[in-house]
Amino acid sequence: MSELRLIPNEESIEIAPAIDRESVSEPERELNSFVNSMASLIGPGTAGSLTDLWLDELACMECIPGSESFNWRSVSLPASVKLASRVIASQLPGPRF
Repeated sequence: MSELRLIPNEESIEIAPAIDRESVSEPERELNSFVNSMASLIGPGTAGSLTDLWLDELACMECIPGSESFNWRSVSLPASVKLASRVIASQLPGPRF
């Protein structure tokens, strides 16, 4: 797979005229959607860790994405669950394992 490009939120794929939507692959579109939506919830400066989280989930997939019909949202959903678990755990008192 070629390198995925992360497009900053202020240059959203959906609205930026300088970005050719045809040149943005489905995985890039889903990764950017995940990172931009989660960063808007938890704050700026998290794009790197959110990208790593999404890519880790991609690496854990039991099937290898490649077909045209692969649902890239199936990577973002477990990444969102893992992120939510981390946020909740960070707010709980007591030792963390």
